Amino acid sequence: MMRHISSQTMTRLLLTVLFCSAALLSSGCVFRGPGTAITHVSNGANQWVGKSNVTTPNVDFPVSEAQQVGVSPLFERYTQNHGGTASLGSPLTAAFPTDQGWMQFFTSGALLQPARQQESMQGTKDPLTALSENGVKDANTGIVRLPLLQALLTAGSQVPIGGEKSHFTYVDLRKATNPSLMLAAPAEGQTATSTSVSGKGTFIGEGTRAGQDVGHFIPLPLWNYIHRSDISPDGWETDFGPPLTEALSLSITTHDGTHHMLVQAFEYDGLVLDQGAANASGQPQIQRLNSGTDYVHTIGLPAVAIRARQAIWTQTDTALLPVPGAGQAVAHVGQNFPLTLLGDTKWDTNMLWYHIQWAEPKESREGWVPANTITFIKPGNASSQASMDALSPDLATYLAGLGNDAGAVVYDMSRQRYYTYNGNAQFIVASSMKVAIMLTFFDALEQQGREPNDEEMNLLTTMIENSDNDSASTLYFEGIGGAAGITRYMQKIGVSGLNPNDDAWGYSTITPQTMVNLLTLLQEGKILTAHDRDIALNLMEHIESDQRFGVGDSAPNGAIVAMKNGWVPGPDDQWATNSSGIVTLGQETYIISIYTAEIDSFEDGQAIVQHVCGTIAPLLT
Repeated sequence: MMRHISSQTMTRLLLTVLFCSAALLSSGCVFRGPGTAITHVSNGANQWVGKSNVTTPNVDFPVSEAQQVGVSPLFERYTQNHGGTASLGSPLTAAFPTDQGWMQFFTSGALLQPARQQESMQGTKDPLTALSENGVKDANTGIVRLPLLQALLTAGSQVPIGGEKSHFTYVDLRKATNPSLMLAAPAEGQTATSTSVSGKGTFIGEGTRAGQDVGHFIPLPLWNYIHRSDISPDGWETDFGPPLTEALSLSITTHDGTHHMLVQAFEYDGLVLDQGAANASGQPQIQRLNSGTDYVHTIGLPAVAIRARQAIWTQTDTALLPVPGAGQAVAHVGQNFPLTLLGDTKWDTNMLWYHIQWAEPKESREGWVPANTITFIKPGNASSQASMDALSPDLATYLAGLGNDAGAVVYDMSRQRYYTYNGNAQFIVASSMKVAIMLTFFDALEQQGREPNDEEMNLLTTMIENSDNDSASTLYFEGIGGAAGITRYMQKIGVSGLNPNDDAWGYSTITPQTMVNLLTLLQEGKILTAHDRDIALNLMEHIESDQRFGVGDSAPNGAIVAMKNGWVPGPDDQWATNSSGIVTLGQETYIISIYTAEIDSFEDGQAIVQHVCGTIAPLLT
């Protein structure tokens, strides 16, 4: 049967609705129906009145213990200043770009570094935008902590709160936010913005009903918890906000008995207190809601926003895989290595993977890289690092077959990329020590303010071009003061990895990386005067023909090659053979050093360096 409503009553109802609509835009109000009081609230709880959405958590997002992710460098400063893991919990995902900016999820929250320019959503409001606008922004970093609890309440997530055995969900928590459930202020009377302590805890005034102050009580253990500086570094009003509910009781039965819990929701977060458990200090065990984990399982992660052909760079050593999270590495790259996004992404457990490509002079190759190893910020003019398999998988396989008996470093000077295999292992230097002797001798002459005389020039020429050992010994022991002279010069130019022998310079040891570093400084003009540098390079460009194997014999026609080889039987009659040099053809320049040890014969060592240099030359020129 329809009930007749007078025009006067209808007018009052319309005015009430209009009044509530205006109040919702300011301090908020709730219309509870004819004959009931209207509760004016300031804590925002009115936004869930009438909400009936229910969302079943069906997003599969497993977290692998073996694949730990850390706090992104983007958010390190924020987390250090805002309680770290005590506040946010453990990182749940790697940081990733979205349309709204960079995000990282944690077990108990999520952080957003807003994009400088956010594109229009064609008249619709992205849910992430609303979360960002309602979040807590850090004035120092601009980073926003997103109020995921609000999204879970709005969605009516059915994730159990308090543990897997719990039957209490965010739907139940949402019901408890109804402003009609606010309690009256303690008898002594308080204003709507003040606090008062009673047997129920600390009262927080958050509105009025029929002229009486109403709000919520925060139990003493929770009150003490939110006042800890490590939990609320910016103060509880900022980090938690006013309570949305009373502290609600629930019981959960598990294998170890029944747990009596308290759950209370605040504007930005929620707390769970286990009354039967204590922490290390003997205080009740309290933790934040797992709002980050619950959000991901209920709503899912925002879409990753990247552009195809966008450049990224590695921040640390990483393996590039054929598929996300699995398979034998297609290449190993180090710091600052440039990659290009192909546009595809995939989450594998809690790690985001990017489909990438990298370009070598003669070809491009593809793979997948984990998000926690890369950056979208160009690292300036720094050189990049990679293993030999990033340049040539076949050569990497060949070298791996030699084990520790070979080491090689290639520096693609044109692209500022290093490719290495055992690059920092020590090898007998043999006659390539003559390069270090020459550089040290030129530096000594420069300190004296003179050029080499005819006799010294003859010693330098025969030492380098003809690899004359007597000339090298004269310059080593008489010209530069032996091992001490070499050591002083290496320290002066900031190069390590060369260990000169006091008695026999040929049995000094060196790393392939050290030789490449020396030749790079020479080629770039960062050591010696221009005049002495030209002499040194000219000598190395005129090595006699029978000593040009390796770098020299493999270089393409027309290339300028400045080089020096070495070979010597070791104390155990096993051979050490090496070849190092600078190769320039047109605009392309690369520097290479290949060393061997414990090889059965000189011919076998020669074949190894010939193979390595011969593989590299066509790839880089």
